[in-house]
Amino acid sequence: MKTLLIISSLLAVSLNSFARLSDGKAHLTLQGAKIVGAVDSGFHFNKDAPAALVIGSESVEPLKKDPKEVIFDASKVKSQSFSVNFYVCDDKNTVCESHEYAYAIQSGKLVAAEVNAAVKVVPSVKSAVTSSAVAKSVPFKKNKHGFYQDNLQEALKLAKDSKKLLVVDFGAPWCPSCIRLETEVFGEKVFQKATEKLIKVSINVDRADNKDLSKKYDIKVIPTLIVMNAQGEELARLMDYKPAAVLAKDLEQIQTQQLASVEDLKKKAEAGDAAARRAMGQRAFYSVNFEEAAKWLAPLNEPSLMLANCEVNLGQEKYEEDKAKNKDLYQKTLEKWIAAYPQGVEAIVWRGELLKVLKGEGKEVTSAMKNVGEKNIADIQALLNSDQARSEAFAKTLSGDYTGFEKMELLSQLTESYDLLGNKAKADEAKTLLGKEVSAMSLSEKRPGQVLVALGYMRQAGQKTAMVSWLEKLIKAYPKTDVYYTKLARYYIREKSFDKALPYAQKAAEIKSDLNLYNLKTLAEVHKDLKQNKEASEVVAKALALPEAQLEQNKKTVAALEELKKSLTQ
Repeated sequence: MKTLLIISSLLAVSLNSFARLSDGKAHLTLQGAKIVGAVDSGFHFNKDAPAALVIGSESVEPLKKDPKEVIFDASKVKSQSFSVNFYVCDDKNTVCESHEYAYAIQSGKLVAAEVNAAVKVVPSVKSAVTSSAVAKSVPFKKNKHGFYQDNLQEALKLAKDSKKLLVVDFGAPWCPSCIRLETEVFGEKVFQKATEKLIKVSINVDRADNKDLSKKYDIKVIPTLIVMNAQGEELARLMDYKPAAVLAKDLEQIQTQQLASVEDLKKKAEAGDAAARRAMGQRAFYSVNFEEAAKWLAPLNEPSLMLANCEVNLGQEKYEEDKAKNKDLYQKTLEKWIAAYPQGVEAIVWRGELLKVLKGEGKEVTSAMKNVGEKNIADIQALLNSDQARSEAFAKTLSGDYTGFEKMELLSQLTESYDLLGNKAKADEAKTLLGKEVSAMSLSEKRPGQVLVALGYMRQAGQKTAMVSWLEKLIKAYPKTDVYYTKLARYYIREKSFDKALPYAQKAAEIKSDLNLYNLKTLAEVHKDLKQNKEASEVVAKALALPEAQLEQNKKTVAALEELKKSLTQ
């Protein structure tokens, strides 16, 4: 990029992209010899994803792992640093994100520690097998939307020969926003026209042979779309679901620019070019590197909603590390940016966070909480009552694309605000309105990603029957896909209806997919919960015999399976 106009145009491309929703939502405390994790309302720990406390080369599975609480045994921790890792999802199941924190224990308290070799996870499998050891040869062919699947290497060769750019979609079959792109966007004429001069590639981040690519391109959130040149250099990044017309316009804009690689742009930014600094800040933000983004944006001394999001996220991280020490800093950060951006989606979310900080561990609603909460409720009601104001507010937010779900998101925030203020009657009213809004949606099995997003709002509204009904419809529409069997099995597991979970867990495990190891683990756990130890042992043995059980990236799942195996023989 050689001019301010070109860089500024690129900067405007992705204003609705997605930052990590789950940052700061999990809270860890030291209670005796145990580290106890709790999670905020609206979020949950992924019971089926890996979690561990890692001390040097030893990886310790949790003593307890359920949606609202994770407990680790810290009795072996002495003076050394260690790490804790787990997955947090939002209750709408739009994201499920990995978290890893480095700690030490000093004077009976958890304190943040530097991440170093001492806290790196060491493979628990007998040998560190690379992804290529179990990867199969991937045919170089297009899917129905014109994307070459899981073969970036051949696509780069084609790009070099044809002198074209590539757009690479990083996603996964279970990701609601990824499914929305696949079923609502990629097949649309406006998108096809916008990408006719691009080589399109689809990368499934769950595949073992794609793990290195995810690491190379710093994929922390899916879906992520990267425009790159034939050398594989990133030129632009787009994130989250976007309607076809919006995504097409973004990609058309990108293709009209003379794009620079990150390295070239970095040199200009380091030399003091303001436009380059903005672009570097944007790229870091959309890679969920908030500290890096703030480093580029803060010295510009100009209003920036992106910088605001960075500082709030960084303040939240420090607050979660040590609430007592960093409470005032986080509170001031929230108040600073609420004052700078008093209207809009961010302000509503930040006031919700401020309410939680003000409430702390206490249950009493203070006058300060009441003032913040009432302002939030008033702003939410104003957006609910005005189509134009609501449309403008959601068009400006950096927190994601809520197309079709704007009212539901506001009613969700309204419910939470009333809950924090202890007004159960009003919270129930908001929840009822949320349920009516969800029921009024024209959902369809042809748009499964949209249905999956709606399920989160159904859960908050208490519409359990509707949730089960829609998952059953998706299973009927897509009987060869493990995703919906797994989701329904997990629903029944959360409800502790293990007998109902069993047939869906069995079906998910029967279907060949890149998550076969996880599906077998889920099935084994259901058998154990039903006290069917013989069947559970057989499933564990089958899982551990899979080639992917030897992969380094699956070491935590394998460790969990080994622990399960041990518990079944006791």
